[in-house]
Amino acid sequence: MQIVFLNQFERITGQEEERAHVFIGELQGVWTAGWRALRLAASEVEDVWYEGMSWEELLAAFRHGVAGKMREGFKPLLDGMLEETPFWERSPALPQLMQCYADSQEAEEAAAALRAWRRTKATEEKRAAYLIATNRELQLLAVFLPQTLDELAEIPGFGKVKTEKYGSEIVELLAGTARSHTYPLQEWVPLAVSETQWSAWLFRIKEEKYGKALAGVKEKRTLLQAIREGRTLVELENELNCPRRKLLERIERLDEEGYDVLPVVEKELSEMASEEALRIERAIGELGDRYLKPLLRKVYGETGFSDEDLEKNYEKLRMMRIRHRRVVMKAV
Repeated sequence: MQIVFLNQFERITGQEEERAHVFIGELQGVWTAGWRALRLAASEVEDVWYEGMSWEELLAAFRHGVAGKMREGFKPLLDGMLEETPFWERSPALPQLMQCYADSQEAEEAAAALRAWRRTKATEEKRAAYLIATNRELQLLAVFLPQTLDELAEIPGFGKVKTEKYGSEIVELLAGTARSHTYPLQEWVPLAVSETQWSAWLFRIKEEKYGKALAGVKEKRTLLQAIREGRTLVELENELNCPRRKLLERIERLDEEGYDVLPVVEKELSEMASEEALRIERAIGELGDRYLKPLLRKVYGETGFSDEDLEKNYEKLRMMRIRHRRVVMKAV
């Protein structure tokens, strides 16, 4: 195997010093990434993070593995693998320090009350709950307990618009809740977070981020393989344990990225009546393929549909749109 990247990591715990290498290697088109722990006896313990032919999956696995080792306290000899500016040369921003501190505190009672408030607002406004406030924002509120609008303005995520819209309700909800800290937060939060606590929190966040990216790459590979093998939507839905609408969205994204998804498209459209397919093609030619709702009205009319029929019609339009784009691209 030819090593194309190598970096040394070190960790000192008490009187013990540990050294290891992270590496990326290649042999006959097969990429390998992993970790070698260097022992006093000169033996090497290898942990392979990835082995295969996908550079995209290799990078995702490599970043996930590096973030995990840095979370455990290992420092690279040459930093900057996860970001352009080496972690050890950067000063943490106050919002990150606040989130780090908040994540280390127990505030379930206040958090539960805030989640209940968020559910109510989401129902009233018919919006997704995270658009009202994210889980991280609720944790910040539950820990720092702002009880005036000026205090609320110090919480990351609560700018002018959100404060004007929800500020009074939040302040009223948290009013009178006992707290042991003071405001402004910038006077004491940076002193309350140690360097060890900060680095462990930050690299845990990065590990989760790259873990999700790695899972996404693996899911894409699995989906593409299943499509090449001729699976139907029903089979894909069952095998991947993925809701049908989400599955269709993933197939569309693959198509937009240039992957060949026509096998599943043609399989699903094989039972569509030629007259219906022609109506959809004409509608796309007239209205374009960017928006599905105008196409739905043009092809199927304005009459009411059951939820099931509506989903089926949108599914047909999505599949026909993919076929249309492939035909246009081939012609070009």
